[in-house]
This record gives sequence, C-alpha cells and structure tokens, in this order.
Amino acid sequence: MNVILRGRTKQILEDMVEEGYANTLSEAIRLAIINFGESHANEEGLVARKLDRIDKKIKQGKRKLLTAEEALGPYVKHLK
Repeated sequence: MNVILRGRTKQILEDMVEEGYANTLSEAIRLAIINFGESHANEEGLVARKLDRIDKKIKQGKRKLLTAEEALGPYVKHLK
C-alpha cells in the first residue's frame, strides 16, 4: 500500500521518527493506528463519546429530551 502524506500529517510522523518514537515513517503510521484503535475504537469509548455529544446537544437546546409518555405516544396506556 502506498500512502501520500502532506502537511501536518507528514510533519507529525516525521516528528515521531525524529524524536525516536519510531524508526521509520511506516512504523510511525503503525503506532498511530494502534494508538487510535486503543483510544477511540473500543465500543465502550464510542458509546461514552456519543452520550457526551447527546448531552451537550440537549444542554445547547439542539436536541429534545422526551418523557416516557411522549416517546410512547398512543402506546402510553401500556406504561402503567
């Protein structure tokens, strides 16, 4: 696989090599992918971040929180 790197992305990877975190750009890319996977791609983390975004939208008034009655609509009679 060939990857063309430019700008900030390329600079970050070059810094990783220069500072000794990786020996090559390829190794720096592998480390970055592993780091991303460990910090962002686990299911628990994804759920927590999604819930945080929902809470933020509710506080900003961009999303409405429904009561059980509103959510159930005509089926509210089954709530009790």
